[in-house]
Amino acid sequence: MRMFLVLFYVLLAFAYGMQVKVLTKDGKVRVVDLSRSDLKNLQEQKDVLYVEAPKKLRLLDDVSSNSSYVVWGSGNQSVMVSYNKPFFGYIFGGSLSGNGCSQSGLFLQCPSSTILNISSAGAYRLVLVGESIKSEDIKGGDRKYLLGTGASSSGKTANGVLIGIIDSGINFCHPAFRNPDGTTRVLFYKEYTGIELNASQINSMINNNVCNYDSEGHGTATAGVVGGYWSLTRYNSPAKDAKFIIYKTNLLDTDIMMGLDYIKSKAQSLKMPAVVNLSLGGHLDPHDGTGLLDRYIDQVSGPGFVVVVSAGNEGSSRIHARITSPSGDVGINVSSVQIEAWYTRGSSYRVQVCNQTGTSCVSAEPGNTASAQVGNTLCFANIDNTTLSSPLNGDGKMDIEVSCTNPTNLILRLTRLTSSGIVDMWLEGDGEFTNGQVDDGFGGFAYTVASPGTAKSAITVGAIGANYIIDRFFDNYGRIAFFSSRGPTRDGRIKPDVVADGFFHCTANANFSNTSDPNFCGPTSSGSYYVPKAGTSFSAPVVASLIALYLQDHPLADPTEVKNWLTGNALYDTEGNTPNVAYGYGKAVWKETPSSAGSSGGGSAVSTTSGGSGGGCSMTSSGSPVSLFAWLLIPVVALLRKRSFIFIS
Repeated sequence: MRMFLVLFYVLLAFAYGMQVKVLTKDGKVRVVDLSRSDLKNLQEQKDVLYVEAPKKLRLLDDVSSNSSYVVWGSGNQSVMVSYNKPFFGYIFGGSLSGNGCSQSGLFLQCPSSTILNISSAGAYRLVLVGESIKSEDIKGGDRKYLLGTGASSSGKTANGVLIGIIDSGINFCHPAFRNPDGTTRVLFYKEYTGIELNASQINSMINNNVCNYDSEGHGTATAGVVGGYWSLTRYNSPAKDAKFIIYKTNLLDTDIMMGLDYIKSKAQSLKMPAVVNLSLGGHLDPHDGTGLLDRYIDQVSGPGFVVVVSAGNEGSSRIHARITSPSGDVGINVSSVQIEAWYTRGSSYRVQVCNQTGTSCVSAEPGNTASAQVGNTLCFANIDNTTLSSPLNGDGKMDIEVSCTNPTNLILRLTRLTSSGIVDMWLEGDGEFTNGQVDDGFGGFAYTVASPGTAKSAITVGAIGANYIIDRFFDNYGRIAFFSSRGPTRDGRIKPDVVADGFFHCTANANFSNTSDPNFCGPTSSGSYYVPKAGTSFSAPVVASLIALYLQDHPLADPTEVKNWLTGNALYDTEGNTPNVAYGYGKAVWKETPSSAGSSGGGSAVSTTSGGSGGGCSMTSSGSPVSLFAWLLIPVVALLRKRSFIFIS
C-alpha cells in the first residue's frame, strides 16, 4: 500500500506540475517541487506529517462605492429626499418624477433636495445614489435597505497600498489600470508558466498594444472592482492610487500558494501593505479551516498582509448534505461527480452507492475501497473509505466518485457503525444531492461557503443584490443574493464575515476595443470598456477595496484588526439578528475607526425601516444616470446557478 501511494503521488504530481503540499509536525504548510526532491525521502523525513497532491479550485462564477439605498414600496407614494447635493435614482415596478430633475425613462437626476412622486400598480423598488446620502435623508416608502459602502466619502485613495490579484490575468492596456500619463499601475505581473514582467516591461507592451494576458476576463473584472479608475467613466473604485501585483494562476491550490508567496515577497521588498483578493474556491475540503490552503492563508497573513476571499455562489445549490441519524439515504442526481464526506472523529461508517431502488449497491466497509458498476445502471462508482483519522484534523473522510453515461438518480447510503457521529458531504461536478440539505433560515442552504473562504484569517465576503435584473430576483434588492454561499463552517464558525454588492457590477472588460463610449456597459463581445458581472467574485473585491483604503492609514493592520474593524462597523438592516450564516455581521461600510462591537462579540439588529450612514453603488453621481442592461445579465444569472465554474464570480 505504501509503495502504491508513493507511485500515486508521483504520477499525480507529474500531471499537475510536479508540486505537492506538505504539512509538517509544527503545523506549517509548504509546497515542494518533486523535480527537485524525492517523494519517498520526503515522506520519510521525521518532521513530515502529511503529503497531499494538488487540488484544482474554481474561479467563482460570474454573478461599490458611493452611498446608495433601495426604497421598497407599493402603490402611489411620495418619497422626500433631503440631500443638498446632486443625486440620481431609478425605479423598477413603477414610474417616477421629481421637481427640478432631468429624466429619461426610468432614470432621473436631481440637483438637490426634492420630493419624488411614484406611481405603481403594485410593488416597486426605488434606488437612490449620492456621494454621501444617508438613511435619514430619505423619508417615505415602506422600508429601505443599504446597498453600498460609502467608501467614496472616506477621503482615502489607497495611496501607498498594494492590491494583489490571484486570478485569470489582466489586460494591461485597459485605462482602469493606468496612471493619468498612460503608464501602468501594475508593478509586477507573474503567471504559473514562469512569465514575469515588471512595470517597465509592461509599459513597453502597452506602447506596442500587446497586453491582454486574460483570456477568461475574470481577473480583469475583479481587478476593476477593487482598484480600477479612469477619469472618463463612472465605473470607478475609490482605491484609485493603489498599485497592483497580478499573479495569473492555473487554479491548483499549490499554485495559489505560490501566488501568495510572490505577492507577499514583493510587498515586503517594497515595504508596502497589501490586500490580496481571491475570487476562487472549491468544496473538496474539510470546511473547518484545517485544509492545507486554508492553513497556508493563515500562515502567510499578518501585519500589513490581508487576504479577502469570495464566499462562493452555491447558496441556492444542493452541493451539501448532512446525516445525523445512525443510517441515512441521500439521493444524488448525477452525471459525473466527486463527493468528499467528513465525519466526526472516532466514528465509522459503511458507504454504499446504490441504484434508485436501493437494491443493488457498491459497498465499502471502514478501511476499505470499492470500485464497480452500480447494479444494471450505466454508472460506475469508486469509493475510498480508508481515511479513518485524517492527519489534518483527526476526523474521518470518505471519497466517492460516480460517473454515469446519462444523468441518473442514485442513492448514497451511509450506515453508522458506532454510537454517535455526524457526516457532512460536499459535491463537485455535474450533479446534485436531492435531499439532506440544511435550511439557513434565509431561503438558501447552510454549509455552502467554499474553501479557502473557510480559512480562519481570511476576510470572507458574501453578496447582496444591488441592481435589479428580472422579476424573479426583485426581492434580492438590498438583501442577500440568492446565490451567495452561506455558513457556518463545519466547525461552527460564522462565515461569511460581511456582505457587499455582488449582484451586479459594471467593471473592466478584458476584451475592450477602444471604440466605445466610456460609460457604456455592454456584453463582452461588444468591445465595450465595461461589462456587467455578478457573483461573490465581485462582492469580495468591494471589501478588498475598503481594506485598501483602511491600510493607507493603518499599514501594519493584521487580519484580526481588519476583521474587527469591518464586523464592528457592519450595518444590518434586514430580518433576524446578527451574526448569522447568510450576512455574517452585516453589510460592509466605510468608517474610520472600529465600533465597540465586532466579530468577537456579535452585532445588534437594526430596524428594517432604518438604514445607516455609508453604502453605495459603484457608480458616481456625476454624468448621466447609469444605464442598466438587464437583458445582458440573464445569461449571467443562468451561469450563477451552475457549480462547475472555476472562478467565483
